[in-house]
Amino acid sequence: MILFKNVQIPQAEKWLKSDILIEHGRFEELSPNIDRSIVKKGEVVDAEGGFLLPALIDPHVHVREPGFDHKENWETCSKAALKGGFCTIFDMPNNKVPVVDSITLLEKKKIALKKSYVDFGLYIALTDENIEEIMKEEVQCEICGVKVYLAHTTGGLIVKSENALLNVFRQPKPVLIHTGGVQGLERILYFYEKASIQVPSLPILYICHVSTDEEVKLIKKYKKKFPNIFAEATPHHLFLNKSNYTHYNSVLPHLAQIEDSESLWNGIAEGVLNVIGTDHAPHTLDEKKGKNPPSGFPGLETALPLLFEACLDGRIKPTDLLHLTSITARSLFGIGEGEILKGRRADCVLLKEGNFLIGEDGYVTKCGWSPFNGRKIKYRPVMTITGGTTAYRSGKFYKRDISFLTMHSIKR
Repeated sequence: MILFKNVQIPQAEKWLKSDILIEHGRFEELSPNIDRSIVKKGEVVDAEGGFLLPALIDPHVHVREPGFDHKENWETCSKAALKGGFCTIFDMPNNKVPVVDSITLLEKKKIALKKSYVDFGLYIALTDENIEEIMKEEVQCEICGVKVYLAHTTGGLIVKSENALLNVFRQPKPVLIHTGGVQGLERILYFYEKASIQVPSLPILYICHVSTDEEVKLIKKYKKKFPNIFAEATPHHLFLNKSNYTHYNSVLPHLAQIEDSESLWNGIAEGVLNVIGTDHAPHTLDEKKGKNPPSGFPGLETALPLLFEACLDGRIKPTDLLHLTSITARSLFGIGEGEILKGRRADCVLLKEGNFLIGEDGYVTKCGWSPFNGRKIKYRPVMTITGGTTAYRSGKFYKRDISFLTMHSIKR
């Protein structure tokens, strides 16, 4: 049992001060003044000035293990997720040995079940030749989606086969696209539209890390015809651009102009962009400082403080924040609803107020750095609850039974 006293929770477009009682893994009571004496076994958290939000879901994470364990592994990545307020992550398939069949998929699952501190799901990568493998029941029952790379990425997984790009929409799981820019986006939208003539029920098309104004406009156009198109923005493309960040800026897609970042914010306001994915892609600083630095930023520990500050500043509405970070992803991947309501599963994160600097308390991610290092923030996560149990609190992590998720396999 956990009782939060005097905590702010999202209510419509506002914040409501309330007490929150968590018991038996769920939100048991929400009211202005719950008697603390009812907590016989458990704890009372005096949260005056704090905010309680649904824990975050990240559909776009690169754990790196197996193969690139020196950058990150399942333990360090999942702990970074908990510290950042996430309860669930979905791992991308572009490992050193890419996940393209049941053997590599099950190998990763085995490692993750042993080491992860958060619930997780896995993707398989499309290649020019493996669509029949992906269609197999033993693969479908283990994946949350299919990742399609149309441009350069770690692992060299660019799909060129038109047959593969068309037939991937014959399987039911969400199809996530690394477009490489507007040309790749136009290409996949062409095949999605073509498949719509042949396939009775199209799967979800999920556009990863949208970064430019051109892409936002094109997605807006196609979403009018295809409501199953969803688009993702990353915190680094929202908050960073070529003008304000020049350090370890090798990332895919590349940082764009400030005008493109503004278009992303507008796309969120208009409902064109639906999901925040961190694209957590850790590399060591030595690698980033090299002559040919690998592309990617770590992001799990910094996304929520940045987005929450944008919410308090009026950049995004509280309801938009919840949909971007939790509700939409839960709906897409069939893992239940994440609002703070009586009877719902208690996955939540507590943010406390202060004068903080990103990175001042170190990083849990194994790569040990952030492009937002030294940035001032007013709130940061201090406690993450998963299934009614404390999983992270003030620098300490607590292992619990975790769930391996496949789409529509977990109902919460």
